[in-house]
Amino acid sequence: MFQPVFNTGKLFRQYLLAGSHASKVRIQNLLGKYFFTNGIMVKDEYGTILKLIPNDWISRIMLMDDSYENLSVKLAKELLKNGGLFIDIGANFGLYTCTVSENKAVHVYAIEPNYMIIPRLLENIELNKRNNVTVMNVALSNGFQFVSFDLPKAHNLGSATFTVKSKAPFCTLSCSLNYIFQSQHIQTVELIKIDIEGNEFGILEDFRFDDYKIKNLIMEFNQLSKVSFTQVHSFFLNKGFKSFTIEGKELLNDKSGIPENNIWFVNQNVT
Repeated sequence: MFQPVFNTGKLFRQYLLAGSHASKVRIQNLLGKYFFTNGIMVKDEYGTILKLIPNDWISRIMLMDDSYENLSVKLAKELLKNGGLFIDIGANFGLYTCTVSENKAVHVYAIEPNYMIIPRLLENIELNKRNNVTVMNVALSNGFQFVSFDLPKAHNLGSATFTVKSKAPFCTLSCSLNYIFQSQHIQTVELIKIDIEGNEFGILEDFRFDDYKIKNLIMEFNQLSKVSFTQVHSFFLNKGFKSFTIEGKELLNDKSGIPENNIWFVNQNVT
């Protein structure tokens, strides 16, 4: 559980949790903008430090709830307790990357295309002195191409999307997940976490599962996903994966809900 390190951050958290009143959101934004220009430092019980952007949506949740996707992060740490390779696709400011890389037997590839987030991700890695992390400032798609950057929600840097367009004001290069594995000489991955605003299945659909081995996969699935649960479940079942909630309950449909909007896929063919 992450708690603010300094008293100013603690006071800001208390104000966020206080009862609502007129113009509260505006005041919160002004406080975040002018009093925390260098971010708000938080630390968990294991000593992992994160510097949060106070007016970002995920940061606000972490400040109010002491965590974000807490069950999914715990699952990632448990799956990697004996070490191994972790690929964090959609690393954002480094919640999963910095938390999981506390285990020095783990090596992390943190993939984040959003140039606005990269400085914060690098800073959080440096704050924790993580020398077992490789950052890749690249978008993922089905091949080498330029993709356009769009930020539909200015208050949520994690909402950035990257799409193929003939013309756009800002573009970045993208590559396939296959190329990441090929270029880095990766054969087996203990865990991949992928959260890329609805484009998760499109990236994995073209992945060469017969050539490279993924033991575990935590994939976001919500209203942004471009496919149905039935399609996703059937696809991974054919690849040898069983579907579970992050709490370990086998997931055969989405009627009962998906905690934290994450599905845990376990490869039955890889030990």
